[in-house]
Amino acid sequence: MLEEYVKVYDGPLYPTKQVLELACAAQRFNGEYLKNEEAVYDKDNQNILYFKISNKALIRYTIDPENQNLIGMEQYMTLLKITPEDIARAEEIKTYYKKLVFAAISGDNDFLTTVNSILNSEMVGLDKFGYVACLPSVQLKDQIHSKVKKVAKQVNETYLANPGSWLTDLDCEILESIKSKNFEGFNICAIIDNKMVGWISKNNLNIGPCVVVKAKVKDHSTHWKHGNAVTRLHYVKAAQ
Repeated sequence: MLEEYVKVYDGPLYPTKQVLELACAAQRFNGEYLKNEEAVYDKDNQNILYFKISNKALIRYTIDPENQNLIGMEQYMTLLKITPEDIARAEEIKTYYKKLVFAAISGDNDFLTTVNSILNSEMVGLDKFGYVACLPSVQLKDQIHSKVKKVAKQVNETYLANPGSWLTDLDCEILESIKSKNFEGFNICAIIDNKMVGWISKNNLNIGPCVVVKAKVKDHSTHWKHGNAVTRLHYVKAAQ
């Protein structure tokens, strides 16, 4: 497999295991997957304070700091350090994609086919770093989506309360916390009393147990993908 790859790629090769562990380190360092550099502004949203470097660029810089065209980004670069947590996370990712090997072999999913090829090779080239860089984020999202799909088949198809009702002190299970593309915040999908609820949170909430201290029912809706009845909330005060 490596010989076939080298025939079409003549750049430097790096240990796949190391690159994947660095991908996990980059995800941990940034707290998310960044495909491109991202400017961070001051509170007035006018002046750039600094730049967050993409996960792929952090990996490339760490693995070969002398061979980079930084274009004025030197001061924002960081040499990643692989921790035991990153090593364990990399192994978890490899195990996860091994379970999807039949989908990759069938060729129905180009992304899975490429990922399977990369993870089964001892070395990987710079041209495939983008695939490896996104794996910690993609794998986690896949797991979350699978859980949401499973829960969606089991929840009660009723609403939690009527619009305008106030709710207090409710045990909750956060299923998803996804950064909104349209608002400054995160789209939350959760379960309360075996009913699906959702709201927009200013803060990213952890997947798992949560307490809705106080909230107001905004309206009744349906899940964008699975079609379940969803009670939309606002003015939510949540604690974890």
